[in-house]
Amino acid sequence: MNHKLNLDVRQAEGALLRVLGTAERRGYSPVALDAGPGPAAGEFSVTLTVCSDRDPGLLARQLANLQDVRRVEVL
Repeated sequence: MNHKLNLDVRQAEGALLRVLGTAERRGYSPVALDAGPGPAAGEFSVTLTVCSDRDPGLLARQLANLQDVRRVEVL
């Protein structure tokens, strides 16, 4: 089952790799990533689509713990 998450991520070296790595290590397979300018200067607005039978809320809580992630929302 596919799940979409919206994130605001600080533009820092390796930030998107940390987001993807966290998703993969937690058992969520990333199938799409779309990034563009964020709501504030120095941020990305990211839409991440993952495939998993696991609860997407669990991934959202884990991503929110990353230093560069400012906001996470499950769609």
